[in-house]
Amino acid sequence: MSTVSQLLRQHISKLPRAELGVAQVLLANYPAAGLDTVASLAQAASVSAPTVLRLTERIGFGSFAEFRDALRTELHERSLAPLAQFPDYSTDEAPLLRAPAIFRRSIDETFERLSPTDFAAAVSLLASPRSRIFATGGRFTSVLARNLVQQLEVVRPETHYLAIEDRTTMLTDFGRRDVLFVVDLRRYQQSTIVFGQHAARLGTTVILLTDQWLSPLAEHADVVLTCSLDAPHPLDSMVPCLAVIEALLAGVVDALGDAPIARMKRYDEAWASRGFGNNYGERFLEDTEDEPNERESSE
Repeated sequence: MSTVSQLLRQHISKLPRAELGVAQVLLANYPAAGLDTVASLAQAASVSAPTVLRLTERIGFGSFAEFRDALRTELHERSLAPLAQFPDYSTDEAPLLRAPAIFRRSIDETFERLSPTDFAAAVSLLASPRSRIFATGGRFTSVLARNLVQQLEVVRPETHYLAIEDRTTMLTDFGRRDVLFVVDLRRYQQSTIVFGQHAARLGTTVILLTDQWLSPLAEHADVVLTCSLDAPHPLDSMVPCLAVIEALLAGVVDALGDAPIARMKRYDEAWASRGFGNNYGERFLEDTEDEPNERESSE
């Protein structure tokens, strides 16, 4: 089931101006803004109470009370610790049987709920030759940030991974030409949130990869991508998030076209001098040669 934030983002490009104002207030202070009264939300958005009710009805709720109940349920789910999930976790099905079905479902749900607008914006930012790209995460999610950087650096320059100990110094150097990619999932890491907030205040563009319940950093991010955390165990899975990162990489490669070829050759040569054989350049050329051109595909 989609969260309220996902429903809002799915509808946001089609909302009338007044309802759009309500949606923006909700997303700017999510989920707290929706837990008060209709009157207080209407006042915050400078609209009438009926406008608030029309928005909640438009995104699928029969009443404002139902809307608030959904937000309260999200608050509970986003705070669940692995230990709290153990009582609901019981199965006789072997991992090799249940894991593929769960991963397929969670990946499908992730891509169905991704905002095409935010995804396209993220690709454009990560592919921009004018930008420096930085990525960071928390105790567990840093592996996703590092994975993005290790792949992006093959096809474009100025791509950097920030470990936790690197972040404070970067606050002296961040500027408007920089893009910060942050991964922050449920049981959100406060130090990561604060770092992202400070970077945003410095004019850095922030891309946030989070779950369907939204990290508090979403309020300050320019682009928000969400993923499912469903897993074949009582812990949260990063498989759907990794799938989103792979899709972003595909988008960046498509956007760059032939531009990465010279860099990939230099990248291969640099690693070959250290005894590692990547052959990224050769594989890239093979892939492009295998693709049918427009004339061939139309015949």
